[in-house]
Amino acid sequence: MRSSKCSLVLLGFLTLALAACSAKQPQRTPALTDAQVERFDIGYSSASSWRDAWQRLSAKLQQDGLDADRTSELFAKLDMPPSPIPMGVKVKELYSNKFLPKPKVRPQKAFETKLGIPGPWFKGVVTAANARTCRAFMDKHAVAFARAELNYGVPSEVAAALLFVETRLGGYLGKHNAFYMLASMAVTRNPADIPEYIGKLQGADRQLPWIREKMIVKADWAYSELKALLSYCYANGIDPLKIKGSIYGAIGLCQFMPTNIPRYAVDGNGDGVIDLFTVDDAVASLSNYLRRNGWKPGLSVTKQTRVLRSYNAMDIYAHTILALAKTIRQVK
Repeated sequence: MRSSKCSLVLLGFLTLALAACSAKQPQRTPALTDAQVERFDIGYSSASSWRDAWQRLSAKLQQDGLDADRTSELFAKLDMPPSPIPMGVKVKELYSNKFLPKPKVRPQKAFETKLGIPGPWFKGVVTAANARTCRAFMDKHAVAFARAELNYGVPSEVAAALLFVETRLGGYLGKHNAFYMLASMAVTRNPADIPEYIGKLQGADRQLPWIREKMIVKADWAYSELKALLSYCYANGIDPLKIKGSIYGAIGLCQFMPTNIPRYAVDGNGDGVIDLFTVDDAVASLSNYLRRNGWKPGLSVTKQTRVLRSYNAMDIYAHTILALAKTIRQVK
């Protein structure tokens, strides 16, 4: 569901830069013709300047149906160049997995548990103290958890454990601006855009066509997520410049990727707004996601693991949630 970083200094600079240009009158970007969209390159390197890259991205979003005035105004406030971080980190990951030697992994010690949940688990997560924190959180938001469990059949302990693993029950929502990260990734389409990352990859100069191909795929993915994020923000009155998230744009207490919002996010408290930064909507939305991906009463641990892997495709993730949920049931 997420996948997960720009520095606090960079984000601080973004805030100052946005404030400095807030008084500027945005100019509406001319719409593109269908033929222009067909051959459109929103890449950073193909633009005459980073401002031109933002303008091209804004124009494409408008051509693809986003509100023209809002989008023009939004990008007029984005007075800093694209960040190389999200694409750079992703390219490093993909390249290392494909071309670099795999580090030797020490054999794991036998994992023993009295909970009946396979291991290993994320270190330091499945504790009585964390379980009591989750229980107190569930008691504080009892209506939200009870409503979600009734409507979607996902046990409250599982929902709370998932929120704890994802964001520490909303205590850590990510340190990045999701809009800026996704917009940056969408226009970073050429190895020349991330020289500080390419230069550190052994043998990368011989694999530039492969790297560029992967960058284009990931940039197109980021564009789809960006479009979904802005659609969500516009529909629910949320300022994209104030929305925190992961390095790849996952947002909210439940860390939904933006394209999953129209599929699975729900208005948990019936106030007419889907706000994944509220407990009601986050718990309802993650419960709806799990139900629609196969959760139902009576599943074995193996099948529960399979459903949770649809949220994050790691056994350790699923097993940690199930073990923490079981511990929550045991605490007083």
